[in-house]
Amino acid sequence: MSVSGIADLPLHTGHVPPWLYSRMVKLSGLVVELLVDEHGIRETIRLFSNPIFFQAFNNIIGMDWDSSGSTTITTAALKDSLSKRDVGIRVVGGKGVYALNVPIEIEELGKQWDVDAELLKTMSRLSAKIDNTALQDGYRLYHHAMIIGSDGTWTVIQQGLNEKNRYARRYHIWMENDLLNEPHTGIMGIKGEHALNMVSRISGEARETILDLMHQDTNKVVRDWALVKAMIKGNASILTYLGKEAPRYYNPYVSGIFRPYTASINEEAIRRARDANDFRELLLTRGFGPSTMLALALIAELVYRDRVDWEDPASIDPRRYAFALGGKDGSPYPVNKEVYDAVIDVIQAIVDRVRQDRGLTIYLKHLANVAKQLNLPTDLVHPTPP
Repeated sequence: MSVSGIADLPLHTGHVPPWLYSRMVKLSGLVVELLVDEHGIRETIRLFSNPIFFQAFNNIIGMDWDSSGSTTITTAALKDSLSKRDVGIRVVGGKGVYALNVPIEIEELGKQWDVDAELLKTMSRLSAKIDNTALQDGYRLYHHAMIIGSDGTWTVIQQGLNEKNRYARRYHIWMENDLLNEPHTGIMGIKGEHALNMVSRISGEARETILDLMHQDTNKVVRDWALVKAMIKGNASILTYLGKEAPRYYNPYVSGIFRPYTASINEEAIRRARDANDFRELLLTRGFGPSTMLALALIAELVYRDRVDWEDPASIDPRRYAFALGGKDGSPYPVNKEVYDAVIDVIQAIVDRVRQDRGLTIYLKHLANVAKQLNLPTDLVHPTPP
């Protein structure tokens, strides 16, 4: 997983004005057309799986550089724009109830394109379970979007809410990553002190132990959980059969304010998971949720001495690209309608010209090189008020 810096995404309650959102839709579609013309469908979708690219794209179309809306509004603008453009890319899902429509929207895409709709639905569900169950960092998912190509390429962009600190966190999953072992191309958000990360390489042996436990008698898992609870409480009377002094166990995640769930064992879910062949099937088991995962992780660590990763994996300066058109809330400067429309006209002309003469793409690369050399005053980009 690539990690380079940290960016906070505070929850903002303001709305994007219609005049700005309509322009975001137009501009985002034009940029995607350029990307597909230059890189193809697969590489364009892979770019959106990169949190830094996504943040730059968000800033270019005029969203706040540090807002939770940098995820929800940007994906919504992409979804609206690409539904009207024949570029071989669509967005399904979105914020809140729109996330629940993903299976239906994928079914519709399956009728239009030669894609494996069942596989896409499974990957969507698995991605949600990864960031809500296997990774427990104090953020509950409220946004789930999937960018899908007509060739079957996909990436998932999710966002979670921390109700205590009122911040959001964005997760990026790319189809070619090992979804059970470092699945994220990046996680953008304020880095916390602790998290349970069962999709970390560090937790590999613990994953194997948990899977082995699923193939054993459920009563044994329940007994192991009773032992773990005794360990956490320091109950020596139950631990004496080990022939050792009761260990002192302290886990900031379990004991501190960062814990979003109470560990418990869902015996029915464990029985259902008896036939799980791998950790993926385990995560997809009905009823297997965060509380059971947390309990099993503690069993793997305390009873079977496997290492579990308790470090928060959050990653990623998003400010540079905020200078393209400004920001909705005026940082580093307010969005100007006339300038925005001029940019749309210029990019539309570029799209039309490049389609007529592919040799002109070299000049876009020259522009990119010039942009990289700009010494932009990023210190002028301030956090927008919540």
